[in-house]
Amino acid sequence: YIVKHLEQIDCSSALIRYQPRVIIDLIRNDLKEKKSNHEKFRSYFRDHEKLFESIAEKQPKELVRLTIEYLNQLEKHERFLPTIIQSKQEYFFKKAPTEMIELITIVASSQSGFYLFILVFNFNLLFRCN
Repeated sequence: YIVKHLEQIDCSSALIRYQPRVIIDLIRNDLKEKKSNHEKFRSYFRDHEKLFESIAEKQPKELVRLTIEYLNQLEKHERFLPTIIQSKQEYFFKKAPTEMIELITIVASSQSGFYLFILVFNFNLLFRCN
């Protein structure tokens, strides 16, 4: 049995628990295929939220790296933190601090006004608490 596409895997699959790097590679390939369909590419993290939650537990650093790759391929005005990263910022900062700083920098450089203020405010709070 050969798995070539992410759609072939159930979110509760043992493959996610025991081989999360394989899943991340499948996601990378999936993103490459969907890049030509702008809407599917842009909504990818939102459409696969449950899968990303599972991966976040096993491979948080790899997930942040994947997010960086993903955001760098979007137009600057479309670069927002995916919900999974935004909702667990403190967790990701503990597990992948360097990658999170890079990610926040990418998002902040393309945002203005209120959203940028919230992003910087959350970033400062995280470092004051630790």
